[in-house]
Amino acid sequence: MSSQRRPQETPVPTPRVPASVFEGLFVRGLKAEGRLVSELAALGYDLKKPEMDYPIQLWQRVTTLARQEVYPELGEETAYRQLGRVLVSGFAETFVGRVAAVALPMIGPLRALERIPRYLSLMGRTDVVVTLTPVGDRGRRIYFTDRYNRPDLMAGGLERMLELTSVQPRITVEERGPEGYRLLVRW
Repeated sequence: MSSQRRPQETPVPTPRVPASVFEGLFVRGLKAEGRLVSELAALGYDLKKPEMDYPIQLWQRVTTLARQEVYPELGEETAYRQLGRVLVSGFAETFVGRVAAVALPMIGPLRALERIPRYLSLMGRTDVVVTLTPVGDRGRRIYFTDRYNRPDLMAGGLERMLELTSVQPRITVEERGPEGYRLLVRW
């Protein structure tokens, strides 16, 4: 009986989220203060002493905390969508985010959507595969292989990004799964 050696699979590194994303949501977007700041620090994110980046699991915990603390009256999907909008608005005010945001009004919605992988890499998410399928002239069906973010967070972020291109988007979460989700984006 011969033994065959299987090639060692290289583990995929867990994504890390840059401090600029945390800054965009909590410092510039939500303008966190008081109890929220203390609870963020207890989880591992100190606004006064930011690290270069953080594990994606911390990002998940702090966005869950923000959803509970900032939008307790909203349903889960609506709250995460609102957090996504605030995240993009705040991130656009950071040094890193300004680089992307300044071009949005000039490039328009279609080119902005085509640049999603680039924008996600600015946010530390090079692991996400984005597939765009045309739906007429003013729509795209987008599939994200993202097991860490809630689809509503992404939908809200894309809504705000597209508003920065001077259109009024309508985004529907069509599919939710453990390995990703699909959004229908129209403008």
